[in-house]
Amino acid sequence: MSGTTNIVLELSRIGRELDELSRKIEHLDHAAVIAWSEHRKAYATAYVNGEGSIKDREQAAVLAVEPLRLEAEIADQLTRAAKERIRVLRDRLEIGRSISAARRSEFAAEPVGQAT
Repeated sequence: MSGTTNIVLELSRIGRELDELSRKIEHLDHAAVIAWSEHRKAYATAYVNGEGSIKDREQAAVLAVEPLRLEAEIADQLTRAAKERIRVLRDRLEIGRSISAARRSEFAAEPVGQAT
Protein backbone atom coordinates (compact mmCIF):
# COMPACT_ATOMS: atom_id res chain seq x y z
CA MET A 1 0.00 0.00 0.00
CA SER A 2 1.11 3.52 -0.65
CA GLY A 3 2.00 5.98 2.09
CA THR A 4 -1.09 8.04 1.34
CA THR A 5 -3.35 5.00 1.61
CA ASN A 6 -1.77 4.09 4.95
CA ILE A 7 -2.33 7.62 6.21
CA VAL A 8 -5.99 7.55 5.20
CA LEU A 9 -6.49 4.13 6.80
CA GLU A 10 -4.82 5.23 10.04
CA LEU A 11 -6.87 8.45 10.19
CA SER A 12 -10.04 6.43 9.64
CA ARG A 13 -9.07 4.01 12.41
CA ILE A 14 -8.38 6.88 14.80
CA GLY A 15 -11.73 8.44 13.92
CA ARG A 16 -13.54 5.19 14.69
CA GLU A 17 -11.71 4.80 17.99
CA LEU A 18 -12.58 8.39 18.94
CA ASP A 19 -16.25 7.70 18.21
CA GLU A 20 -16.15 4.56 20.34
CA LEU A 21 -14.39 6.29 23.23
CA SER A 22 -16.74 9.26 23.21
CA ARG A 23 -19.65 6.85 23.69
CA LYS A 24 -17.72 4.92 26.35
CA ILE A 25 -16.95 8.11 28.31
CA GLU A 26 -20.66 8.67 28.87
CA HIS A 27 -21.00 5.25 30.51
CA LEU A 28 -17.80 5.59 32.53
CA ASP A 29 -18.79 9.01 33.83
CA HIS A 30 -22.25 7.72 34.76
CA ALA A 31 -20.71 4.76 36.61
CA ALA A 32 -18.45 7.13 38.57
CA VAL A 33 -21.39 9.32 39.61
CA ILE A 34 -23.35 6.26 40.76
CA ALA A 35 -20.33 4.87 42.65
CA TRP A 36 -19.81 8.13 44.56
CA SER A 37 -23.51 8.33 45.34
CA GLU A 38 -23.46 4.80 46.76
CA HIS A 39 -20.39 5.70 48.81
CA ARG A 40 -22.03 8.81 50.28
CA LYS A 41 -25.24 6.93 51.16
CA ALA A 42 -23.34 4.07 52.78
CA TYR A 43 -21.17 6.51 54.75
CA ALA A 44 -24.20 8.40 56.03
CA THR A 45 -25.94 5.17 57.02
CA ALA A 46 -22.84 3.84 58.80
CA TYR A 47 -22.31 7.16 60.58
CA VAL A 48 -25.91 7.55 61.72
CA ASN A 49 -26.14 3.93 62.89
CA GLY A 50 -22.73 4.02 64.58
CA GLU A 51 -22.08 4.07 68.29
CA GLY A 52 -19.68 6.02 70.42
CA SER A 53 -18.28 9.51 70.13
CA ILE A 54 -18.50 11.57 66.97
CA LYS A 55 -14.89 10.70 66.08
CA ASP A 56 -15.52 7.00 66.72
CA ARG A 57 -18.60 7.03 64.47
CA GLU A 58 -16.73 8.95 61.75
CA GLN A 59 -13.84 6.50 61.71
CA ALA A 60 -16.12 3.46 61.87
CA ALA A 61 -18.07 4.85 58.90
CA VAL A 62 -14.85 5.47 56.95
CA LEU A 63 -13.74 1.88 57.55
CA ALA A 64 -17.16 0.47 56.70
CA VAL A 65 -17.36 2.19 53.31
CA GLU A 66 -13.72 1.98 52.21
CA PRO A 67 -14.46 -0.66 49.53
CA LEU A 68 -17.14 1.63 48.05
CA ARG A 69 -14.76 4.61 48.13
CA LEU A 70 -12.16 2.52 46.32
CA GLU A 71 -14.73 1.54 43.66
CA ALA A 72 -15.62 5.21 43.17
CA GLU A 73 -11.94 6.20 42.89
CA ILE A 74 -11.38 3.45 40.32
CA ALA A 75 -14.42 4.62 38.35
CA ASP A 76 -12.95 8.14 38.34
CA GLN A 77 -9.57 6.79 37.21
CA LEU A 78 -11.16 4.88 34.33
CA THR A 79 -12.92 8.05 33.20
CA ARG A 80 -9.66 10.03 33.39
CA ALA A 81 -7.81 7.33 31.44
CA ALA A 82 -10.44 7.33 28.68
CA LYS A 83 -10.30 11.14 28.47
CA GLU A 84 -6.50 11.00 28.22
CA ARG A 85 -6.76 8.40 25.45
CA ILE A 86 -9.13 10.72 23.58
CA ARG A 87 -6.61 13.57 23.98
CA VAL A 88 -3.79 11.38 22.64
CA LEU A 89 -5.91 10.24 19.68
CA ARG A 90 -6.80 13.84 18.84
CA ASP A 91 -3.10 14.70 18.87
CA ARG A 92 -2.37 11.75 16.58
CA LEU A 93 -5.21 12.84 14.31
CA GLU A 94 -3.66 16.30 13.99
CA ILE A 95 -0.25 14.77 13.25
CA GLY A 96 -1.84 12.56 10.59
CA ARG A 97 -3.56 15.56 9.03
CA SER A 98 -0.25 17.41 8.90
CA ILE A 99 1.48 14.45 7.28
CA SER A 100 -1.38 14.14 4.79
CA ALA A 101 -1.11 17.82 3.90
CA ALA A 102 2.65 17.44 3.41
CA ARG A 103 2.08 14.44 1.13
CA ARG A 104 -0.43 16.43 -0.93
CA SER A 105 2.11 19.23 -1.29
CA GLU A 106 4.77 16.77 -2.41
CA PHE A 107 2.39 15.25 -4.91
CA ALA A 108 1.41 18.65 -6.28
CA ALA A 109 5.07 19.62 -6.69
CA GLU A 110 5.98 16.48 -8.64
CA PRO A 111 6.30 16.92 -12.38
CA VAL A 112 3.50 15.12 -14.15
CA GLY A 113 3.82 14.04 -17.76
CA GLN A 114 7.10 15.85 -18.30
CA ALA A 115 10.10 14.18 -19.83
CA THR A 116 13.10 14.23 -17.58
